[in-house]
Amino acid sequence: MVYPDLDRKRLKALLFDLDGTLLDSFSAHLEAYRLMFARFGIEITKERFLASYSPNWYETYQAMGLPKEAWETANLYWLEAAAQQTPGLFPGVERTLTQLSNVYKLGLVTSGSKSRVLRDLERTGIKTIFETIITGNDVQQPKPAAEGLDLALARLKVQPHEAVYIGDAQADYEMAHAAKVQFVGVRSAFASLKAIDSCIQVRTIAEIVTLLA
Repeated sequence: MVYPDLDRKRLKALLFDLDGTLLDSFSAHLEAYRLMFARFGIEITKERFLASYSPNWYETYQAMGLPKEAWETANLYWLEAAAQQTPGLFPGVERTLTQLSNVYKLGLVTSGSKSRVLRDLERTGIKTIFETIITGNDVQQPKPAAEGLDLALARLKVQPHEAVYIGDAQADYEMAHAAKVQFVGVRSAFASLKAIDSCIQVRTIAEIVTLLA
């Protein structure tokens, strides 16, 4: 495949989303949301989850009709339910990240809570591959605001045009655009990337190596 729109020559850093991009977490997140919403008497199906899903979970809460005064408690319930789930990496992720880390600076920019993200990274053995890790607890403005990517770029000491952000959601695409960072879309079970047909895309993380060749 040919990827004519990607500026490879100046590329110094690769920044990744986590859920749906590196971590095969769709089923685990769906179950965590199901258990959490059930405690508020709200039933959630796969179809309803997909229709309301956003990396900014407060948008999901709002779409599902959860009162704002319950959001803080919902966060605790969700983390409790998520701790019972153990999603794995997509095939080839660890090998691909290790290979890429020999050439590029790698970072993670995710909306997930710090405690859950670090637990998943430790459990799957990829935490030390990243030179910087930005979670939802590290920013004031979540995706699609540029704050998370801006912070990662500053920590890695690279300019926006020297980086690529790789994610699976519309909010990932919009964040990259806001930060003036190149974007690569990954097809995902979360099925929330409306811009997938108009952006550079891969089917798996392993294809990133081919994309950058």
